Amino acid sequence: MKTILFILLSGIQLVHSQELQFNVSVSNDTLLLGNYLEVKFEIKNGSGKFLPPDFSGWKLVSGPNTASSYSFMNGQVSQTSSYTYYLEAPSDGEFIIESGNLQTEEKNYKTPPVKIIVFQNPEGIRQRPKTKQEERIIPEESVPSTEPKKKRKVTKL
Repeated sequence: MKTILFILLSGIQLVHSQELQFNVSVSNDTLLLGNYLEVKFEIKNGSGKFLPPDFSGWKLVSGPNTASSYSFMNGQVSQTSSYTYYLEAPSDGEFIIESGNLQTEEKNYKTPPVKIIVFQNPEGIRQRPKTKQEERIIPEESVPSTEPKKKRKVTKL
């Protein structure tokens, strides 16, 4: 009986030991006209009702694209959910992406607004949003330029 009570109390402590985080990230804070912007709202160690901002003035290319993960490793529980939107600006200038909202049973969370500057694009340059994988540059292995040696034929007597 004591062990069951201990396990239950430990489990309750694990659940409350990690605080909820609600963040927004963008692929770039500057953008060339005609390209799109990635806006990601991420909820860590919690859940609730996500209310996206009003993207009026932007063309919604894709979204909301959702992803979620749950992990229990070495007694640590972590849970992440994300909502990703791809937006295209209608013209050049300064734009504000308003706050996203997360309603939980305990309280409401808000992300800070994000300022995006869109520049003219007379050359029609196409850009992709930066991803975390692209930030990690993996060096290429060098390949020797010499010809491989020919193998000799071996015959058994």
